[in-house]
Amino acid sequence: MTCVKTLASQLLGRFSVAVDGVAISGDEWRSRRAADVVKLLVLAPGHRMHRAQIMEALWPESDPDASGTNLRKAVHFARLAIGDGQAIVNERGVLVLGPGASVESDVERFEAAAQQGLDVGDRAMCRAAADLYRGELLPVDVYESWSVEPRARLRRRYLEVLRAGALWDRLADEDPTDERAARALMRAHLEAGERREAIRSFERLREALRDHLGVGPDPATVALYEDVLALEGAEPPTNTERAHALLAWALVHMNRHDIAEAERAAAEARAIALDAGLGRELGEAAVILAKVAMAQGRWREQFAEELAESMRMRANMEPIVYDAHLCLAEYYLTGPEGYDTVAEFARQMMRIAEEAGSATGGALALLMLGEAELLGGRLVEAEKHLKEAAQANDREGCISGAALARQRLAEAAVSRGRRYEGNRLLNRARSLAHRSDIATHLLVRVFGTMIQAAADPKEAVRVLREAERELAQMEACEPCSMGYLTSAATASARAGELDRARSFIGEAERIAGMWQGGPWTGAVWEARGNLRQAAGEHEQARAMFREAAEAFARAGNQSDAARCLESAAGSATRA
Repeated sequence: MTCVKTLASQLLGRFSVAVDGVAISGDEWRSRRAADVVKLLVLAPGHRMHRAQIMEALWPESDPDASGTNLRKAVHFARLAIGDGQAIVNERGVLVLGPGASVESDVERFEAAAQQGLDVGDRAMCRAAADLYRGELLPVDVYESWSVEPRARLRRRYLEVLRAGALWDRLADEDPTDERAARALMRAHLEAGERREAIRSFERLREALRDHLGVGPDPATVALYEDVLALEGAEPPTNTERAHALLAWALVHMNRHDIAEAERAAAEARAIALDAGLGRELGEAAVILAKVAMAQGRWREQFAEELAESMRMRANMEPIVYDAHLCLAEYYLTGPEGYDTVAEFARQMMRIAEEAGSATGGALALLMLGEAELLGGRLVEAEKHLKEAAQANDREGCISGAALARQRLAEAAVSRGRRYEGNRLLNRARSLAHRSDIATHLLVRVFGTMIQAAADPKEAVRVLREAERELAQMEACEPCSMGYLTSAATASARAGELDRARSFIGEAERIAGMWQGGPWTGAVWEARGNLRQAAGEHEQARAMFREAAEAFARAGNQSDAARCLESAAGSATRA
């Protein structure tokens, strides 16, 4: 082995290491973890990291002895790949990369250039820094938890230099939800007389905001879009363009709590969508009108009217219309009316679907019925109707409904001790959810039940970490996240990770506070009880489980209430 003089690493867009100007080939690493140790040290300040931190990052589920053995092997293979026995040294428990060499990386060059450009506010320097960002950090390691924070940090800095460098095209490509970039592009197209391109910029922004954040463009963007549509001498706006302008306007006024104007704009957009057969726009208008109805206290009537009309207008609802109604049905299930009322409503919708010849509407109503029975504790009836709903949604190609039916069936199976069956259903639900247009709503539900289905605390934490890696790549729906957050809190508490449990509970409390009624208050109290139980505070745990039981009982979740009373009794025994 020779003494290395320079060690140059590329981590942006790909991973490579060059020793004295000669790249290490992929097969020279011999061990994936050897390369991972080098990656961690390249990213670490001063290229130094305590061995315990590396062990926790790479082998979080192993005991210290096993992790120590694994680390020694990885360091050995890393030294062999680099060709220098002193390429990584141990200084009192701290591993140091290349102590006698010049160690450099593209990450350091990018960060230094970006900081300099931003500090002086120089547009040209920021553009030059942006060119040094050759792609996201270590894309092949996207699911490694240790890479999540530095990847996000570097991406944020990249977006900052794109903004400071006025590189609007690249910024819009990298972050389609950036309204400043979208407006800059719209203005540029408008000044060039490129009306169609300006409209496309708005459409891309609107869809990104809806899909990723669940919001609409802000008033300044909508006003600019209306200027584009009114461009003198241009051809009249299409029905789609008119509907999009109205939907954006409706969202602006919803955010301003101007309910009357939001309803007017959404109703006009809905009428256009119905006349022109615009399924996606019809679904969006239905959601806004339902939120208006909720604010006005006529939620059930509005939902019934929207769903019934959709079934009568189109026997086979488009997927986007189906998904829009499915999301509204989930909101309705967690409302204050109680599960008996929801079940009766579902039966009413089943009758309307049969009269209208709407198989898709019938599949949705059957799913609602099964869910209401499940949440109300009528497990035998629930499993029967949910199985029928899964089959009906399969037949009609309703992917979202098929996924949700299986996730709910898994809940029922797990609650009755049939974990193997539950996990089989969840694997299928997860596969379907990935193909759905509302994956951000469905996957987080599936992961919540997967944590509940774990055989022991260690397995639950493993599932949780897998869920965190996957959910970090998306903006999960907050209301749909409640089951996941409370399950994650319980899994963390039982594994002794009390601070993480508190973090999950805090997020669940914030979301639960946004809605009245339903089972969420009880779920949060139960998670608090599990945290207290894990901390050895059995008397406090008993009180919280009793609070949870009362909250679940008020919401009509009798089986959940019974479970919490059992937990309270167990805490009393331990106290």
